[in-house]
Amino acid sequence: MDEAAHDWERVGIRHGRSVGLVEDDAVRDQCRRDVAGRGLVPDAAAHLTRDALGHVEFSQLAPLKGLIKQFFSDRPWTTDDDQALADLMGTGEGWWSHVLGSDFELEFGWRDGHFRIELSAAPLGAELASPAASGTDVGERENSIEHVGRVELMADTFATAVVPEATPNPRTIRFVTGPIHTGPSRWYASAVGVDDPRAAALFTEFDAIDNVLVGPDFVAVGLHRSNDWEALLAPVLRLVATQFTGTPDSLPPAPTAPTMNDEPASSRTVPSRAGDTDIERAWRELGTLRADRPADLDRILAARSSSNIADRQVAARLLVDADSAVAQLAWDELLADVSRSVRRATVDAMVDTERGALRPLLERALQDADPWIRWKALRGLVGLGIEPSREVVTPLATDTDFRVRLEAGSALHESTEY
Repeated sequence: MDEAAHDWERVGIRHGRSVGLVEDDAVRDQCRRDVAGRGLVPDAAAHLTRDALGHVEFSQLAPLKGLIKQFFSDRPWTTDDDQALADLMGTGEGWWSHVLGSDFELEFGWRDGHFRIELSAAPLGAELASPAASGTDVGERENSIEHVGRVELMADTFATAVVPEATPNPRTIRFVTGPIHTGPSRWYASAVGVDDPRAAALFTEFDAIDNVLVGPDFVAVGLHRSNDWEALLAPVLRLVATQFTGTPDSLPPAPTAPTMNDEPASSRTVPSRAGDTDIERAWRELGTLRADRPADLDRILAARSSSNIADRQVAARLLVDADSAVAQLAWDELLADVSRSVRRATVDAMVDTERGALRPLLERALQDADPWIRWKALRGLVGLGIEPSREVVTPLATDTDFRVRLEAGSALHESTEY
């Protein structure tokens, strides 16, 4: 056996299979650089995320991501870095082995209670190994809601440029995004009067959001209740990355766990072009249409009946420029759409037109199950004048949603005073 081959030879027994003793640091360092150079880091991060990182506490997320990125790079890696990684991972059990790109073997897990990553040349003919989790029912753990949520979050942080950070306020998470703007930070205390469509998208998608601060290189999001972050951190991170980094092509698929979206899974479609979200694809295909042109209007009206949710959303918005009677008939239909997103787009578009003829539709929207739709429709009626709708607005003073109650109480009080 030549000297090079001898460097790769490893012998020993671990978890019942032939593996090696601790690899020489120089060999591991060369493999780290080679894995980075071959573009295999996303595969390595995916294995780590799925198998071992699901238990990591949120407070450790940002420094852990930084260390793992450092490991899979040409940057120096020392024994102190190994210790820092072990400290962040804490105690645990299990050892996993995966082949990367057919040429490298990635191993990681806990030895004597200490976490470590090893990397070496893959043995000839090596195949992907199943996890060997000592003392742990892996299937049971991976099926737990808490584990799935943490794995989704870890996957999102490695797949996007955005890193979430804890703040002194338990209700607020700071998402570091990279450069957004060069001016002063912009504070939005509620969904009312938001002039940044990216921030508006956060309020629209998540009823639990209380406030948003858009800084030069971060977005801070505050929730009404801090306990909601456990379920919402991954989807909020995903939306922040989509809205503020301009790199939706790097985002992972939407989570399979329940989110704020109410659309049936069967109605969601795959983007038609790499890098597009479904709504971006719809805007790209339909956004140049003008509802005041007969041929374009035909396409918009056809999109109104599309099986694709995003097409219906875009059609609802484009109808703002259509003949008022045509638009009203189409919006009447879209207000009954199964998708909350489509109904929201419809009400939003109607309110923007400020047409008195739409009052009956806005009054109907006050009965929607979605509190944002009730609130937005109420805002539209306030703009038109609340008095003709007083009878249907009055019950909203005791609505289950605080924002709706507040808006209704204010509107009814001002109308009485006037």
